[in-house]
Amino acid sequence: KKNAVKKADHIICISENTRKDLIRILGVNYNKTSVIYHGVLSNNYLKEIKFSQDEKPYILFVGSRGGYKNFRNLLSVFASKTFLKSNYKLVAFGGGPFSNYEIRLIRELGLSNKNIIQKSGDDNLLRNFYRGASLFIYPSLYEGFGLPPLEAMSCGCPVICSNSSSIPEITGNAAIYFDPKSLSSIYSALESILNNKTKRNELIIKGYKRIKYFQWRKCAKITLETYRELIKWKKLHYGQYFYKN
Repeated sequence: KKNAVKKADHIICISENTRKDLIRILGVNYNKTSVIYHGVLSNNYLKEIKFSQDEKPYILFVGSRGGYKNFRNLLSVFASKTFLKSNYKLVAFGGGPFSNYEIRLIRELGLSNKNIIQKSGDDNLLRNFYRGASLFIYPSLYEGFGLPPLEAMSCGCPVICSNSSSIPEITGNAAIYFDPKSLSSIYSALESILNNKTKRNELIIKGYKRIKYFQWRKCAKITLETYRELIKWKKLHYGQYFYKN
């Protein structure tokens, strides 16, 4: 990857945070980079499917769970608070079935399939889980961009997430933040939404506004413009050599 970066004429970064990391770690010239955000698909293209939901409400986690995704801290918070265990389930969507290590950890923490469940499926099923969740939580320690919070917002699901890396840059004022390394901070963020219907509804409205900044059509347009400008630059500096190669 380092060699590819050195050879590249230009580098498109998916967030300002990623650009800063690129410059800091690999010493890339700022003028050789640009930031083009990903888009989030409108949920209008997804089908409504029959969705049987248990009576107990649930908190939703989406994606892989290992390492920097910080799923272990989320489990620890969930297991340590009677309020959460008694009133909510924790749904982990995607990321594959729980590993043997995760199963042991869940048992050691005093949890079971009555408290936490793993689900897998396509985008249609995921959409319905977003729509039915009390909130979506994103405890990741690091993300270059992070699509799930925007997906949740597009489905009218309130978001709480880490205050680290690119996440605040992407979610803006449409999320409640916590320190992903602090169990008490994670719980405070959870409690602030689960016990406050007004605040929850405010987040949903802010989420719908936030996703308007992340459109795939806009992403494609700016990417095309970037390629065109680069071609002009190459022609200007290399002339006939550029056409031959």
